[in-house]
Amino acid sequence: MRMLPSRKEGTRMSLNELLVLGRTKVHSSKKGLSEERIKNVMPELRRVIAFWREYPDLFVDFMAGPDSTFRLFFYQRVFLRIAIRHRYVYAVFPRAYSKSFLSILILMIRCILFPGAKLFISTGGKEQSATIVRAKVEEICRLIPGFHNEIDWTPGKTTASKDAVRYTFKNGSVLQNVAANERSRGLRFHGGLLEECISIAQD
Repeated sequence: MRMLPSRKEGTRMSLNELLVLGRTKVHSSKKGLSEERIKNVMPELRRVIAFWREYPDLFVDFMAGPDSTFRLFFYQRVFLRIAIRHRYVYAVFPRAYSKSFLSILILMIRCILFPGAKLFISTGGKEQSATIVRAKVEEICRLIPGFHNEIDWTPGKTTASKDAVRYTFKNGSVLQNVAANERSRGLRFHGGLLEECISIAQD
């Protein structure tokens, strides 16, 4: 019987680690879940993940855990569902709507639930987008530690500087900021966010 590698008490496995477990050979002492147990529930895991892809707000609830004080408002749940279900979303909201927070949250959800996703965020200036991404990712990871567990914090994998941030997730997904100019034209992504798009040159 192949077993899970031992983990420190209190640590949680990322979603990707659970899924990969069923496809990899692990040799160690039994600690908690076994490979066979994961394989037995793999069909159910796939159904749950498909459900979360339609209802990202419920995924946030799951990641926050029952003991968390973090709660989404009804309008935030509506926004998250719309943003993940449609290919294009254009939104105009007032100040204090939590636009940036929700937008970064939905990008992080996509990175987790769609392995290998390459997503971007851009604003009028690259330094501005780096500041927004770094602040919101840190806030989300602080409020919902489950999201922190999904990011590969190994030096070189996840980087953050004054004008460039790149978050690499354990399942191979990447979230980074790019400049809204000609130098970014050759880059390839699966999706992204244009924050404060009114300030970006329309051409």
